[in-house]
Amino acid sequence: MALSLPAKYVPDTVRREDGIDLTDSLLAPLFVLASFSIGAVGTLEFSAPLNASLNDALYAAHGTEITYAFIISMGVLITAWLTNESTPEEWTDVETVVVLLAVILNILGALVPAVQVTMEGMWYLGWFSVLLNAAAFYVIAYK
Repeated sequence: MALSLPAKYVPDTVRREDGIDLTDSLLAPLFVLASFSIGAVGTLEFSAPLNASLNDALYAAHGTEITYAFIISMGVLITAWLTNESTPEEWTDVETVVVLLAVILNILGALVPAVQVTMEGMWYLGWFSVLLNAAAFYVIAYK
């Protein structure tokens, strides 16, 4: 169930029923960058003095890496779901499958080394992941 704050506490510019609200417009570009990084088709990298990349591992053990991109993508999906009034009961079967596949592919791409290698080696699987993430974000945030 989505997070529902009383309307009097949320300004009209932050949450809109009939269009794109402020939260979604800020989360969407972050999610696109994280999706490119998870799909191994691109990344965002900062040079000196930050020296950081979305592919940098926060935790790594036995081939499994928790990267900034994984944390951002999962955080954005959860935040979009909590701040919008879309619930899985309102989605069609296809929309539910799209969201589940996106979440599962993001988790497998980050936590299973064989899936990471496959996504890096097969460019079309990486682009499929990016498009699947875009469709899932649309269903969660704008549907």
